[in-house]
Amino acid sequence: MLSRPSRFLLLSFSKPVISTKQLFCSIFPSSCRTLPASTAPPADSPTFITTRAFSDKSTPPPSACRLSSSSSSSHSYRPLRKKTTALLQRRSTVLQVITGDGDKMDEYRFPDSRLKKKMDDPSKTPLLLVACGSFSPITFLHLRMFVMAADYVKHNTEFEMIGGYLSPVSDAYKKQGLAAAEHRVAMCQLAIDKASTWLMVDTWEAEKKEYQPTAKVLDHFDYEINTVRKGIDAGDGTRKPVRIALLAGADLIQTMSTPGIWSEKDLDHILGRYGTFIIERSGTDIDEALASLGNYRDNIHVIQQLIQNDVSSTKIRLFLKRGMSVQYLIPAPVVEYIEQNHLYADDHRGSNTSLAYPQESDKGKNKEVTASAS
Repeated sequence: MLSRPSRFLLLSFSKPVISTKQLFCSIFPSSCRTLPASTAPPADSPTFITTRAFSDKSTPPPSACRLSSSSSSSHSYRPLRKKTTALLQRRSTVLQVITGDGDKMDEYRFPDSRLKKKMDDPSKTPLLLVACGSFSPITFLHLRMFVMAADYVKHNTEFEMIGGYLSPVSDAYKKQGLAAAEHRVAMCQLAIDKASTWLMVDTWEAEKKEYQPTAKVLDHFDYEINTVRKGIDAGDGTRKPVRIALLAGADLIQTMSTPGIWSEKDLDHILGRYGTFIIERSGTDIDEALASLGNYRDNIHVIQQLIQNDVSSTKIRLFLKRGMSVQYLIPAPVVEYIEQNHLYADDHRGSNTSLAYPQESDKGKNKEVTASAS
């Protein structure tokens, strides 16, 4: 689990507050309500949890996000110390609060509210796409990759898309420009909240204290979808196992074709068992990369990027560091969040900078093999 520094979480009872323009309430209006400033919570009121950004020194309005819980009415209005103890026992992790999932302390809940429940065509193979990365910050290209993949799947394959996930890496990634996981998860959630009906943010990887290789992340999704949920309703009275696949940019396939960067075991696990959908990028020689991955060619789907977009998180951070606008390069709610939380203003504030790594897409490389991996 990620640590929850006291300076980040502000627990309040008589006057609940919330960070940066009621962030959580703006994302999840159905889970929020506003209380008059002079009104104390009633005896059977549900638990409230609020956050304040590190740099937010303004006095927020008296409103709060409610955490849904089947046992929310079981705790009475008690003295502050007892109430705080009870709250901590029932509080979700910071990341689960951001996405609206999880009811109890240390409880992880896989987000599935936007998963397709039943297939339209039982003759096809259900497909779930997972994008792993830093997302520091998330850009329009990250979102556009899913849309391009969905079009490709619809017109060129026998797959049927049932959902897509963003899986932000944990703070253990230790990459230059990596904002804290709470911020990256929040930005991802803001980016997809109203812009998509089928994309979700999963916090399992982001919450880990240790770096999780891409192969293990895909195993996690396979377990949640095919073991826990037993696949998907095929629409003909049966359930089908879902194909889990990695979605990434063309530079990923180049690293996979370079000896010594990925372990053979992980490479075989990712490409052999799951497969990948690769978005072409200008300046990347995919044919050369694919030539050395011939054994997995049937599991590698290359998607042409008809409208070139080379916006990257690295370029966004550079713009912000120089005080330049990134408006219309990344989703507007993400721009606002970055401004309100003063992210990426320099090399130190709001980011982990113990090591410097050159690539934006090297997530998943064998860190023991190459010092440049991240």
